[in-house]
Amino acid sequence: MPYVEAFRQMLFRVGSVNFCCVHVSLVPQLQSVGEPKTKPTQASVRELRACGLHPDLLMCRCNSPLPSSVINKISLFSQVAVERVI
Repeated sequence: MPYVEAFRQMLFRVGSVNFCCVHVSLVPQLQSVGEPKTKPTQASVRELRACGLHPDLLMCRCNSPLPSSVINKISLFSQVAVERVI
């Protein structure tokens, strides 16, 4: 948690105009189900927000390109604009 606190303090010092929070999250795709699971990403963004940081960009790590429906779902539940979910 020391890194999160350091980022939060840096954001306070330089201001949101000079700070970009990029959150990288794994979107697992279970072989048995065959669809990407967005809950872990939603939970990690929620925890980040609880620490006082709001992601400007959300980078999703996954095995294959995410369908637009999944990107829209992640955007909706993480409150990050669709064009900022990569």
